[in-house]
Amino acid sequence: MAKTYPAKWFNESMQGASQTGDNDAGTMIALLKACLVDGFGALAPETIVFDSETAWAKASFSAGHSYLKHSIISCSGSIPTEYNGEHRVMQVTTNDMWFELDSEPATGATGSLEIKIAPLGWEITHQNTEQNIIIFKPAGNLGNVSLRVDNSPYSGWSGTYARLMKVETVENVTDVNTYELIKEHIWPASGKYSDHKWDLVGDSRIIFFMPEYGTAKNQAGFYAGYIDTIRPGDNYHFWSNSLGSTAINDRWDRVSSSDNYYTTFLANNVDSLSFIARGYHQVEGTVDAKKMGFGVCNSDVLSLPNKADNGFYINAEPAMLLETQDTFRGTIPLMVAPLSNNFAYHRRVLQELPNFPGKMFHLLQSTYSTNASLPSSLVGFDVSTVEV
Repeated sequence: MAKTYPAKWFNESMQGASQTGDNDAGTMIALLKACLVDGFGALAPETIVFDSETAWAKASFSAGHSYLKHSIISCSGSIPTEYNGEHRVMQVTTNDMWFELDSEPATGATGSLEIKIAPLGWEITHQNTEQNIIIFKPAGNLGNVSLRVDNSPYSGWSGTYARLMKVETVENVTDVNTYELIKEHIWPASGKYSDHKWDLVGDSRIIFFMPEYGTAKNQAGFYAGYIDTIRPGDNYHFWSNSLGSTAINDRWDRVSSSDNYYTTFLANNVDSLSFIARGYHQVEGTVDAKKMGFGVCNSDVLSLPNKADNGFYINAEPAMLLETQDTFRGTIPLMVAPLSNNFAYHRRVLQELPNFPGKMFHLLQSTYSTNASLPSSLVGFDVSTVEV
């Protein structure tokens, strides 16, 4: 059977990945464009051959590479064509990388070979000349909402301590500056004061972006995209969130309970800073939304290991998303909930767990509170291969 890889993950340590920087406008949008639309990290391997011992393809790079195990690459230019398309990286060394195939090719690859990190499959409908204002659209005809990101050096983007960008949900777009605004959000525009780590997980419908910024060096969570709605004919089930403050002088340089420059990304039963483009009735106007789950942020429910059986538990049932306090609108794609917290699992990929045969979960850490003095918590994403 053919394999597909709808969910993908990215971070700053990957081959050719964008970096968040401190003070330059445009760095975040370059990162988003690379992950959502273009892909990145293109290299030309000297050889690609079929490794009969592993039953995987083996690509060799004499100058080395930084592709990561379990990530998704795209290969092009090969004859035979079995090497082309998207594949999961199965093993890496300094100079070699192995990736899985649907079938065994008759020969090694020839042609103008190229391998890169595969993008999520969103599209760009409009952008300005400088490419620092872009309107992104999820793939397919899922609804009426697009995502406009303004990472230009506009008046008010940069302060003494904070760097901000405008992320807007929009519709009825004519050009990059002509559209109907649904909701304006504020996201961080740099990794100032931090180690500049970032993670992004998503598919062609939705993204979860976790940049690190501020002296607390937490990775705050941001999301934008379509949930799995239960309403027939739903055109406005686009879910997004924002920083709590638009102040460019928020004190990213401090760590205290009075400094609130992160997000409530992982908090359960909290409807602040979280929005759906329109309510179930489809009448204009955003509505607040809240994620339902166990405990404050899921990973605070059980000890690790669980005392009764030394187990580590994950709730992989889709999280419910409620609007206006009591209306079930749909479920959140990709996200799963580790029920214990241990930062040793950050950026770990767990697969073939006893209760989840065939599943692959990518675990990350992100914030559940805006408070800079509070720790982060674990979250997971289902990045499993799909066989069709």
